[in-house]
Amino acid sequence: MSNSENSAPKADTLFSVGAGRPQLEEPAEVTMKLALPRGRRGRGVLIPTVRVVAGPDLLQFVTLSGGQEMVIGRDESAGLVLGDASVSRNHASLRCDDSGEISVFDLGSTNGTAVNGATVQRALLRPGDHLEIGAVSLRLDLLGLDELHHLSRVLERMRAAGTDPLTGLQTRAWLDERLPSLLARCEDAGQPFSVIFLDVDRFKSINDTFGHRVGDQVLQALARLVLLDVRDSDTCARYGGEEILIFLPGTDERGAADVAERLRKTIGTHDWSRTAMGLKVTASLGVAQKLPDEEIVLWLDRADRAMYRAKQSGRNAVRSASEPALAAAPSPG
Repeated sequence: MSNSENSAPKADTLFSVGAGRPQLEEPAEVTMKLALPRGRRGRGVLIPTVRVVAGPDLLQFVTLSGGQEMVIGRDESAGLVLGDASVSRNHASLRCDDSGEISVFDLGSTNGTAVNGATVQRALLRPGDHLEIGAVSLRLDLLGLDELHHLSRVLERMRAAGTDPLTGLQTRAWLDERLPSLLARCEDAGQPFSVIFLDVDRFKSINDTFGHRVGDQVLQALARLVLLDVRDSDTCARYGGEEILIFLPGTDERGAADVAERLRKTIGTHDWSRTAMGLKVTASLGVAQKLPDEEIVLWLDRADRAMYRAKQSGRNAVRSASEPALAAAPSPG
């Protein structure tokens, strides 16, 4: 989420993303004229939500309600504040009429507004449509209350005190201060506990080619993608420069490998060109389930070695600690 999530909640949003614990208000009943996407039916209330899907403002979002209008722009008074320099102070407006039709209007912006790649002055939006506000990519979706709560929790976790200032993830201090007691509770309950060791592939090359500023933006976006893709009960910590640990209480190694594979695909298919033209990012991931009475350092080392085997196999891969080791290979980058 961009730095603008701390702005005060606007009257035209159903879901507040201001400081403190987000509060979900009772949504006004909106009858969407637009057909619900397949697979979305039967999920209760579905709320039209516009959210940033790529770039520095990734995960910034706003919900819409019938009969309301909101402005998108860099101005702090906007309903959806975007910090990208390509966005005008009052760039565009979104209008949701009483029947549920959602329209976007360009407000004379410098860099224009586009829907699904076509520049527009005014256009109707349908669920799944991509909205371009300057260089910022957004999408209109219909989200359930559980999805909105999870998205809001991601933002809350990133703002929590004591988190890594660049990524919003937990720091290595969490491993010493909180992890042992969490492991003890799982062991007492007879539950498995797994960890994913994630390392960005060829991160030095990213810094050398695109600069350290882009490298920092990659880590920021990566953290948001990971937090969005895991449960609220899972903990993500920045372990090293481009290394992230994802702790999965109640999950065995097979389940953790499934999560890791989902994360690998999410990272590899993300639109990194919004961060820098020509940029592509992949990650290698290692998975290990903690063994009974195993020391934490040895558990993490097994996950680290599994991640190293993923790099040996060609990078952009997932390997589990229980898998047999590969033959020795040159040290990967």
